[in-house]
Amino acid sequence: MAKDRKAVEAQILSDLALVSPGCVDAQLYADYFKRMSDKDFEAFMLRLKNKEEWISLTVPNVGKNTLSIERNYQLADKWKLNFHQKLWMPEDGDVPRYLTPHPYLVVMLPVRVASQRIAKKQSIPKHQRVLNTLTGQPTGDSKGAGFSAPELRLCVAMGLEKTAVELEKYRGGDLRGYAAMIASLGRYGQASQETLKHFASGVVSTTTVKSYFTSAHLKNTL
Repeated sequence: MAKDRKAVEAQILSDLALVSPGCVDAQLYADYFKRMSDKDFEAFMLRLKNKEEWISLTVPNVGKNTLSIERNYQLADKWKLNFHQKLWMPEDGDVPRYLTPHPYLVVMLPVRVASQRIAKKQSIPKHQRVLNTLTGQPTGDSKGAGFSAPELRLCVAMGLEKTAVELEKYRGGDLRGYAAMIASLGRYGQASQETLKHFASGVVSTTTVKSYFTSAHLKNTL
């Protein structure tokens, strides 16, 4: 067992160095293995086999060791790995289920849910009577939930451009555009951005930033 274990440890450390030469993980795992008993090492290997644990690799953004796509493909050829697969696409309306003619990159990636989507962050303004003079948005006790940059990117990525415009512009500080939208909703039960653009006056926060730049003698086109 000891002989086999030493060979496995050496293989792991060698593979880490091949993926990212100079990485700190090789030494970290070497120290980690030294603290393991044979029983602990068997349990560790079993967790790897059952995909309950993974060999991790640390690559700092500004560190000396980096990852390389070219090197990864070279190692994939060496280790007989195939990152690309043809995909079965599900039936969609009149389009039957089919196999893609070209292979696509298929890898496992971690997924993180944006904290902005947490339900407790949601809030609805009680009224619009108190506005922040710098942004034109409700403030004080009536302050509603914010719309962050990650949420904006999610909307754009999902093709929700109209939603992004509504939240960033007509509900984000364009006073005349917002007033026109509320009037349209109250009178007709609907509102169109194509119509609202004729009443839009621009977001207040943009004018505020322009004033800051101008007062600092910075020419701008805001």
